[in-house]
Amino acid sequence: LLGFRVTMTRETDCSIHDESAQTIRQKKVSDIKNRLKLLEESQADLLLSIHQNVYGQSRYRGTQVFYGGGNTWSKPAAQSVQQSVQKLLQPENTRQVKQTTKSIYLLYHATKPAVLVECGFLSNADELGLLKQEDYQRQLSFCIVCGILDYQNIKG
Repeated sequence: LLGFRVTMTRETDCSIHDESAQTIRQKKVSDIKNRLKLLEESQADLLLSIHQNVYGQSRYRGTQVFYGGGNTWSKPAAQSVQQSVQKLLQPENTRQVKQTTKSIYLLYHATKPAVLVECGFLSNADELGLLKQEDYQRQLSFCIVCGILDYQNIKG
């Protein structure tokens, strides 16, 4: 993709846990640790994790990007993606990037630049409608890619 070598940890909703994991908790812990191991053993320049947000109140909307604290390049990467989305697709979006806490294990423990993009809120009916549209998905993907390209230019 645009000269980037991409490694997908999954393309479907599946787990990459160890076979020895038995309980749901063991499978989840094993899965996330295996994802971190894949990242750290790879030659990746950036971890990009794509998610959909949800909240108890339906009024919230907009893309928001989070970053890991284990690498100083994570925040500039997150800012580039957030700014790209705001500039190209969501000019009304005033959300700011946020550093993750221990609750997001993969980003918290990653030593490589790491960002998580919450593309929108499934709990907001209007935004859910947009997120289901292939054209909107392409637009949002384009914004994320533009943000990564901007980040690459900053990083050099």
